[in-house]
Amino acid sequence: MKRYPKAVKIYICSIVGLAVLLLVLMSYNVQIDTATVQGFLFFSALAVATESLPVYLGRGGAVTVTVALVYGSIILFGPAVSMYIMIIANVGSQFFSREKIEWHKVIFNCAQYVIAIAIAGVVYKFTGGSFSSNNFFNIIPLLLAALTFFTINITAITFILALVQRVPPWGIWVTSIKWTIPNMLTLPVLGLIMAYVYVTIGPLGVFLFFAPLLLARFIFKSYMDTRELYVNTLEALASALDAKDRYTRGHSDRVAKYAVELARQLKTPEDQVEVIQHMALLHDIGKIGISDELLNRVGRLSDEEFDLIKLHPVIGANILRDLNYMGSYTEYVRYHHEKFDGSGYPDGLKGDDIPLGARIITLADSFDAMTTDRSYRKKMTVEEALDEVRRCAGSHFDPYLARAFLECWQEKAPVPQMAAYIEMASLTEK
Repeated sequence: MKRYPKAVKIYICSIVGLAVLLLVLMSYNVQIDTATVQGFLFFSALAVATESLPVYLGRGGAVTVTVALVYGSIILFGPAVSMYIMIIANVGSQFFSREKIEWHKVIFNCAQYVIAIAIAGVVYKFTGGSFSSNNFFNIIPLLLAALTFFTINITAITFILALVQRVPPWGIWVTSIKWTIPNMLTLPVLGLIMAYVYVTIGPLGVFLFFAPLLLARFIFKSYMDTRELYVNTLEALASALDAKDRYTRGHSDRVAKYAVELARQLKTPEDQVEVIQHMALLHDIGKIGISDELLNRVGRLSDEEFDLIKLHPVIGANILRDLNYMGSYTEYVRYHHEKFDGSGYPDGLKGDDIPLGARIITLADSFDAMTTDRSYRKKMTVEEALDEVRRCAGSHFDPYLARAFLECWQEKAPVPQMAAYIEMASLTEK
């Protein structure tokens, strides 16, 4: 908790404070009877089991299928009982889950769920719903309660991740949260069915629907695992590529990080930031087609040898062109050695004719090259490299991007991150 910025701490404390207030207010109207206690214990046990099987998102956070159980319990027992079920699920899952969560995160998760359940329960009641066993077909209250719960839950998660990672909330939504929508829209339907089965058949019948609930979790986890595998494959491919040249170890990873920082400085939409990151990781993939002897040559290259080196952007673009996801962005790889004044290669593009993603990668690539040792020269200091960026604005680099890149070093927040990349470069050279 101490490592978080003040804004994050204020946000967490506000959410927890509001949750405690709602929990106290809602608890006054709870009617405790045998049926409620039995239902509470049964749904709590199932909720602990499902909460112990989270699916982790790419940018942080996690989702579970516990929402279905909670939604069903809201309809059956009201929001107050559901709040306690969710608290028990979050706390109890820590004793069974293989990946432990820090307790302040558990408390925040409990709090944001309490708020979502409370408000969803209020919406359900005031739109005509009743907390009983005979109200399963009143569509409008059921739908509005589900949408309310979903909206509040997703908004709370989006904002905490955005504050912690210092990116726009929309960026978190695009890269992580939006992938949960099909899953989250399916779960209330399963929750409604489970509540109906619980009333008409009993607890044993609910177990029959536990299989489709776990199937929903399995399908979503498989999708997220595929996305993670895709990113891991890109990183492994970039590392293998860097290993071809002993002078560029870690180069692709650092270029990707610089490119991401610059793209965010430009307020680029986060889905495009992710594309730029992936293309930056693979910007030198065309060097696969260049001989190791030529890549590792010490000293100056002949004009003929340099012409061979200059083929790598074209080779790289051709390699990536047939991949469905990357096909439309291969120009970022093809043009990452173009210069703003038109003196670059392979096509001599000039100014805005060079795609923005390629211009960003060009600057990130050049800066890392300047601040690391190469076979043909020693590295520059950071100050010298920044001076070079400033001097080459308008010729080698887009002047607008150069100014934004320099601002990354002048503004307080990005400096530690970018300085860490320089430190990482120094360590990989040793």
